[in-house]
Amino acid sequence: MKPTTKMQSVAAIRFVRLLIAAAVAVFAGVALAWGFAEEPLTFRDPYTGQTTDEEISTIHADLTYVLALAAGFSTDDAALLLIWNQLTDSEALGPGAAISYTNAYTGAGPAFYPPPDPDVVCRGKIHSTAIWPRPADMVVSTSVTSRFGPYSPFFHFPRQNAQETGALHDWAWGLTDRLVGYEAYAWGSPADMTVLRAACRYTRTAVITTSVPAGSLEAFGVYLHSLADSYSHLACNAAMTGLGMPWATHTTPPLDQSVPECDYHPRTPAANDVHGREFYTYTDALRTDAAIQHIYRELVARSQQRAGRYWPIGLDMPLAAIAGAPTLSQTLYAFVHNWDFEQAAERRAYADQLAAAILAQRRAIQRLYLPLTTR
Repeated sequence: MKPTTKMQSVAAIRFVRLLIAAAVAVFAGVALAWGFAEEPLTFRDPYTGQTTDEEISTIHADLTYVLALAAGFSTDDAALLLIWNQLTDSEALGPGAAISYTNAYTGAGPAFYPPPDPDVVCRGKIHSTAIWPRPADMVVSTSVTSRFGPYSPFFHFPRQNAQETGALHDWAWGLTDRLVGYEAYAWGSPADMTVLRAACRYTRTAVITTSVPAGSLEAFGVYLHSLADSYSHLACNAAMTGLGMPWATHTTPPLDQSVPECDYHPRTPAANDVHGREFYTYTDALRTDAAIQHIYRELVARSQQRAGRYWPIGLDMPLAAIAGAPTLSQTLYAFVHNWDFEQAAERRAYADQLAAAILAQRRAIQRLYLPLTTR
C-alpha cells in the first residue's frame, strides 16, 4: 500500500476538520465518535512509524495489525488492513497538512444518490431543517463510510443480521460485487439538532457506490471495522430498536433524552462512559472480547483460503517471547482488560510486544507448485 494521491485540496480538507472542531464546540451533544471511540492516541503509519494528528481506536488500528500478523498475513498486508480499518472512521490520515491515505471515492459519477424530497417523504411532519446527514462535517466529501454521511449507520451501527453485517461480509469476501446497504435521513425544526429529536426519519435501500473492489483486502478492512462496531453498539442497537428507531445513534443528554446504552459525549470522553467501559474490568468489555474473537476467526479464514503467507497462530498457542509465555488468547484478554480507556499508550506498547513475539515464532507456509505438463 503506497500513499495515495490527493483526492482534493489538502487545505480544503484541513479546513473542514477545523469546522468539525468548531461544530463540536457549539453542539456539545453532537457525537463525533462511533463504535470503539477514538482514544488519546494518534495514528502511527505502520509503514514508516510516523505519527499524525488524527486520534484512533487501538482496536481498529493497533490490534488489527497484531491479529492480522497472528492470522498469517504478511507485514505489508497487515498494515493495509490496519489502514483501511481505521479509514472507515477517519476518511483521511496523514501528518500535519499532508494526506497519506484516504478512502475517497474515485470512480465515475457521484458517490451519493440525490437525497429524497422531504416534502414527499415527510408529508404531515415538520421537515424545515435537514438534521441528517451532515455533509459539511465530512472530512472527505466522497467518503461513503463517513460517520456524517447517509450510510453512517450502515457502516458504524450495523445490526448483526444478513442485511447489514451479512451484506458487508459477502462484499468483503468477494461473494458479490454489489454492496447493498441503506441510506439514513432525518428532518425536523431548527431546534431539533439530533436524530432522536427529529420529527421525520427516513431510510431507503441503496447499492453503495464505492471504488473499493469487492473481495479486496481494502474491502476486508472496512468489513472488519463494521464487524467490530456491531459488537461495540450491540446494546445500543437493541435499545434503539426497542424505541422504534429505524437506525441507531448515540444519544447526548440533556440535548436528547437519555438512553443509557447509547449515551455518549465525545467532547468529554471518560473511562466509565459507554465506550470507556469497553476496556478494563467493566462487564461491557466482554463485548470487546467477543468482537476480537470474531475478527480473528474472519482473519484466519481469509488467511487460510487465499491471502496467508504464514501458518495462523492458535488462540491456545503460547507466545514464548512474552513474559510467562501466555497464550495468544490470554494476551488478547490482557490487551482489553489490563488498562482503562485512557491508557491507550500502554495498549499500543503491549501490542508492539505482541507483534514482535508473533513475528519471532510464526512459520512460513511452504506451498508446492507443480509444473504443468503437456502431452
